[in-house]
Amino acid sequence: MKFPLPLGRCLMAGMLACFCLSGISAAADLDVPRGTLTVDRDLVRVGMKSQLTWQIDYPAPITSVVDIVTPNIIKPKKDLKMKVRVLGASFQESILSFLPVEVQWSKNSSTWTRIYYGLQTNVLPSVPVLQTTVKAGDTINFGGRGYRDGAWLPLYNTAQATKNLVMLKNNDTVPSTVPALNGSSIESFLKPYMDTVTKKVKIGDRDLILLMELGQTNTSNSGFDLQDLVVLVTFE
Repeated sequence: MKFPLPLGRCLMAGMLACFCLSGISAAADLDVPRGTLTVDRDLVRVGMKSQLTWQIDYPAPITSVVDIVTPNIIKPKKDLKMKVRVLGASFQESILSFLPVEVQWSKNSSTWTRIYYGLQTNVLPSVPVLQTTVKAGDTINFGGRGYRDGAWLPLYNTAQATKNLVMLKNNDTVPSTVPALNGSSIESFLKPYMDTVTKKVKIGDRDLILLMELGQTNTSNSGFDLQDLVVLVTFE
């Protein structure tokens, strides 16, 4: 896209171009649009016009920076910063009574480490429960489980083939068991990340969202809604 640039703004545009270019390398790995701004000449005579040209590059999909190895093992393609947030933990004994959940993670087949424990009332979606750096070739897994009747239920995790944990990237289709497809019964914490019209996931291009069902194994049961624990993983 090109715009005519009056003489009086030529110097300003040149300075702006320099500032934009200097910031590109620093922002190269961020999940934001970036690009270049160029002017077609260094000097402009009176009565002449210069041309200003923009080139905008939009973020690539998550698969450009990580591989998802079956079933849902995350394997970075390059060194990245990783942040993990818990969006919701609607594991309930009754409508008004929540039960504890925990989130664990493992890198390169190490022992599982707890990164979150609490109830839905303890969830702070804006605060990461894990911030770390991962390297190209690392194998990363996440898991979650609930506590009920004095005991921990099974740990459902990304290293196992299970219907109790679903990993989704931006624009993926929402599983039919999630009430986003049925209207009003979707949890409030999940609504911003699901488009109930298109039935698609709405997250960033460097994000993965994990939906977990902790209390049911029968996908035909009305309680199987993949909303007991929801985790957002972001790479930068």
